[in-house]
Amino acid sequence: MNQTAAGYYTDKFATLPTEVTPVETAHRRITTPIPAPETLDALAASRELFPRVNQYQPPIVWDRAEGFQVFDAAGNCWIDFSSTAVMTNTGHGHPAIREAVARHAAEGLLAQFTFPSQQRVDLARKILDLSPSGFEKVYFWTAGSEAVECALRLVREFGRRQDGGKDHVLTHAGDYHGWTLGATQLSGRAPGAGWLSSPDQRIHHLPFPGPPDHDGLEDPVAFFDESIARLAGQGITGDSVAAVFLETFQGWGGLAFPTSYIQRLREWADAHDVLLVFDEIQTGFGRTGRWFGHEHYDVTADLVCVGKGLTSSLPLAAVLGRAEVMDLLEPAEITTTHAGHPVSCAAALANLEVIERENLVAEADRKGELVAGELARLQARFPDRIERVSGRGLMWALHVCNPQTRKPDHELTADWTWAAVCRGVMLFHTMLSTVKVVPPLVITDEALVEGIGVLGEAMESLC
Repeated sequence: MNQTAAGYYTDKFATLPTEVTPVETAHRRITTPIPAPETLDALAASRELFPRVNQYQPPIVWDRAEGFQVFDAAGNCWIDFSSTAVMTNTGHGHPAIREAVARHAAEGLLAQFTFPSQQRVDLARKILDLSPSGFEKVYFWTAGSEAVECALRLVREFGRRQDGGKDHVLTHAGDYHGWTLGATQLSGRAPGAGWLSSPDQRIHHLPFPGPPDHDGLEDPVAFFDESIARLAGQGITGDSVAAVFLETFQGWGGLAFPTSYIQRLREWADAHDVLLVFDEIQTGFGRTGRWFGHEHYDVTADLVCVGKGLTSSLPLAAVLGRAEVMDLLEPAEITTTHAGHPVSCAAALANLEVIERENLVAEADRKGELVAGELARLQARFPDRIERVSGRGLMWALHVCNPQTRKPDHELTADWTWAAVCRGVMLFHTMLSTVKVVPPLVITDEALVEGIGVLGEAMESLC
């Protein structure tokens, strides 16, 4: 579908208001056609003012959001299963975060570059206190892609100081690490295609030890060893590798690595002085039922990249690591004007205190068990359309397949996303064949069950 007079939006979703069945529950309210007629001017302006690359989500004009609910200006209300792309761990606009931001905006710094402040010191100490042992320093950035770029620069410097040729970097097919130059090449989808006229020849993608290409591995350790042996056959040995990047759970599909695979990787890395870098931008700060997702694997990390759930609101990211790695770069060698912005730091401090005070890490773990059961029942109801369910804590994905071919079905995924939104459950479109269920950690059990039930109603409408 294209943007035409018929009113289609981003090739997937209709922008002309469609009559839908009214909804009124304790958690959802749909009382107008969708999208609401009152929002059409804003949608038209968006199509005019913003490039197509920004226009791929369901055409709902967000007006406000609170806790686990999103509202438009017409009074419609959705249960949020998106967390604003896996960010609002403590919910939308938590009162403690609003208060901290307002207080700081009224009384504190609104800009500071890299000059020191007590607030940054307090936040860094708080993050390190909550992190696994071994981390000593925090390098603040604005967005997750920046944090990944910083980590890439650090590991290359680490490797080259040991040996001039120790600068190869490994990552995994299917990983996503961001859209900046280095981060997009670390990501596991066509890293050398299109606009990259000179792709980095020293970034290599290992096969992911799980679906979709390697489901049901009997021996993940042997799989890792075989992957490393293939690299060695190309002349890339552990002695030439500086680091391995891993998206701790592959966000597109809620996919975890086999624990034995990660433990073997850690063993191999130790033997060859290779750094392990865990990308925790989606999984950090309680999302998977642990403070950090890599804790599920019972291994140590050398560097960790965080963002999103660090503030549950404003832009802030960071790299965490040991001093011997974090201090490799000379002063001012890489920097940015807005990294560790003071208002974002105020939001982050309040956010981390909320996670602790409201016991949200344990709550995510407990609610994850509830979601697992509900999604398993949903898959059993539509076994020809839901290939698999994967995830942990409150980070889940439903893998959608064509009922005839059993192949990934992007169109059915888009249709299912829109059908759910029209019934009062907010999803974000992955542009892949997965529907992500990633609600704020503060969501109630009742809203979780109701929202998953709506996913079932939405799929039923497409059968």
